[in-house]
Amino acid sequence: MGGDWYDAVVLPSKQVLLSVGDVAGHGIEAATSMVVLRNALRGLAVTGAGPAQLLSWLNNVAHHLTNSVTATAICALYDPSTRVLRWARAGHLPPVLVREGQAATLPMLKGLLLGAVSDVAYQEAEVRLDIGDTLLMYTDGLVERRDRSMEESLHHLVTTAATSRTSLEQRLDHLLTYSRSDTDDDTCIISIEVM
Repeated sequence: MGGDWYDAVVLPSKQVLLSVGDVAGHGIEAATSMVVLRNALRGLAVTGAGPAQLLSWLNNVAHHLTNSVTATAICALYDPSTRVLRWARAGHLPPVLVREGQAATLPMLKGLLLGAVSDVAYQEAEVRLDIGDTLLMYTDGLVERRDRSMEESLHHLVTTAATSRTSLEQRLDHLLTYSRSDTDDDTCIISIEVM
């Protein structure tokens, strides 16, 4: 039982809240903390705040309202009417954008992991997604390997994500097959295809 989570929720504003996170540790405590953080983020998101502010509030939840929990997370808001994705990260690996057969990580925004210290400010960025784009948000269990650096693992993920499979399901199957981790960490991935 682990502490990875993903979420995709349509908000009252019609924006879509997308999140992926990873609570440190395993077992009941990590799973319980994951539920607390995921549900807190859902509740905070109805305020209409942006991803950076949401992570700042979620950091305070992790720091003050849980029992010494730390976690990494990506929080994004996608507006289907404009195809703009606003996002922020808290110590988490960056999303991967696949566009026209090419894949790249989004910028490594500044953002401390959740729960380490109180009152953290997070950096926010935005990207306009095009029809046909695919966005991948994942936890480190997808890429962690004992025999290579995280930079090498991210490069391998980006190369693998650029595959030209026909359906999103086939592309995800390919990604999971060829990006296997050799650790016992949980793996979580959420993929968004713009149509």
